[in-house]
Amino acid sequence: MEIIVAFLVAAVFSFFGSVFLGLVNVAVIDTAISKSEKSALWLAFGGVLPEIPYTLIAIFGTGYIDILESYKFQISIALGFLFILMGLTYIFKKNNEVIHVKLSKTGALSHFTKGFFLALANPQLIFFWSGYLILFQTGTFSAGKPLFVFSNGIWDPSKWSFAFGAAVGAFAILYVYTKLSTIYRHQLLKIIGDRLGNIIGLLFIVIGIFTIIKNAI
Repeated sequence: MEIIVAFLVAAVFSFFGSVFLGLVNVAVIDTAISKSEKSALWLAFGGVLPEIPYTLIAIFGTGYIDILESYKFQISIALGFLFILMGLTYIFKKNNEVIHVKLSKTGALSHFTKGFFLALANPQLIFFWSGYLILFQTGTFSAGKPLFVFSNGIWDPSKWSFAFGAAVGAFAILYVYTKLSTIYRHQLLKIIGDRLGNIIGLLFIVIGIFTIIKNAI
């Protein structure tokens, strides 16, 4: 029973925790609009895989978290500038590369790889799940009783179930974004037209600036 509970809890919190636009979300929406639904889904699939190791790191011990915590400022600043650079790349690349593409072209491996590395550049998932795991284990959401109890073993099925649940929840919201972007592709293109690259680029830049300010102040 705990295996199912761990999976469902992780999936639900991952789904709603991934609603707000992030790097992978933005890239999936952009790909669904400018390329194809299949391309966006491959990107989404690659984008959720790092959820598993990052969630497991959060579960398996504070040792890894303490190491990352000591370098959190440097990592965050570096990632912030990386996001800004990516945003500038989107803005300055030719608009027809964004809009006028062959929707039949999937490019599975390239999109999968892009999604994977975008998500890999977000180790803050470790801190995200560490915080929630403390709340789950202390019974904050369940009248003082832990929602589930992890054993000390590395092969505890509840741990792995939780990690896979996190990935499934993240993929579910990306699937929703992909479907909506595909269904309303023409309407979105009419609204944003050739400004798509600029809009996506600005979103990346805003995320980058926010990341730097959040950790520098």
